[in-house]
Amino acid sequence: MHSLKKRQPADREAEKEARRAALLTGARGLHRGTYAGGVVASAPKPVPWRCPTLLDMARDRPCLMLVPGICNHRTDTTVAAHSNWGEHGKAKGRKADDCYSAWCCAACHTWLDQGGAPAGQKRAAFMAAHARQVLAWRQIATDPTEPARYRRAALAALERLGATAFGAAP
Repeated sequence: MHSLKKRQPADREAEKEARRAALLTGARGLHRGTYAGGVVASAPKPVPWRCPTLLDMARDRPCLMLVPGICNHRTDTTVAAHSNWGEHGKAKGRKADDCYSAWCCAACHTWLDQGGAPAGQKRAAFMAAHARQVLAWRQIATDPTEPARYRRAALAALERLGATAFGAAP
């Protein structure tokens, strides 16, 4: 049987401070976290970065995942597949930020999310696809034949990732 630890006044103060920070940053909701000094308190939940235009841009584009023996190369099934890793914002009930996505055919997307391949193989395939995705966004951001909303979305994703468009100063 384990006993419940009674919260100390310092814990309550840390929680109040976390709530104030959440209000100032516009974070949605709070979750439990450990802070400096080992204090367990509520912390602001990170606000996901969403860009619907970036996701729309995947329509009719080539698959960038290109899993050997899986990829169907059908552009009519291409969608933006999100990363499945926490460092990209993935959490229980939360997709990764939209800038951590890659164009993916339905077959590769199913393999990534539900396939039985080892996690390391899936991670390597996603990271390679994401590198190709960044190159595609760089091209789109500077291509005058692309719709302006796609150019803006590609630039926003690149900025979020700390990358630049082709021809832009580093």
